[in-house]
Amino acid sequence: MEDKKLHILKNVGKLYLKFGIRSVTMDDVAREFGISKKTLYLYFTDKKDLVGQVIDYYKENPVFNLNEKNTGNAIDRIFALRSHLAKILKYFNNNLERDLKKMYPDLFKTVYQFKRMRILNEIKINMEDGIREGLFRAELSPEFIAKLQVGQMLYTLNPEKGVFNENETATIELFDQIMDYHMHAICTGEGLDYYRKQLNRIQNEEKD
Repeated sequence: MEDKKLHILKNVGKLYLKFGIRSVTMDDVAREFGISKKTLYLYFTDKKDLVGQVIDYYKENPVFNLNEKNTGNAIDRIFALRSHLAKILKYFNNNLERDLKKMYPDLFKTVYQFKRMRILNEIKINMEDGIREGLFRAELSPEFIAKLQVGQMLYTLNPEKGVFNENETATIELFDQIMDYHMHAICTGEGLDYYRKQLNRIQNEEKD
């Protein structure tokens, strides 16, 4: 029973990403995972409980870690984030957070605070590593840059704020422009050279 429940928690998030939370019913979940609705309710009391447990699962088991050391240096890890986002954007539904905010505002608040702290901490560590590696400018404050990134991720890139619309935020092209702006602001000469070489390599690979 626990194995089946864990399988649902690991994979139902993909349905929410693709179709939004509102559109995915408990019937849809039961059908997707080949179980009866009665069995599904043995695992979760209702839809809110399912959504809440999915959120808890991904908080404890994040799909992507910006500071995974095996990925390479601080710049390599930003490109790894780009690759991760490119995959998600192929089936991401912009209604996901909007649905969560309207249907379960308490869960939305939990997710918002978690995202805020995670972005802050991960960017701060990335900045510290980049400065130590000689790739990012030593005179910059990692915490200051991290706070700017929090504002960018949670406000500027939120279609509800009216800065960029949903079509723009759903493209890797917008991320690329923001990444380029960010890297030119924080990199040393050595870091900028390395960034440009990696960017050219990736762009050439994508053309092939």
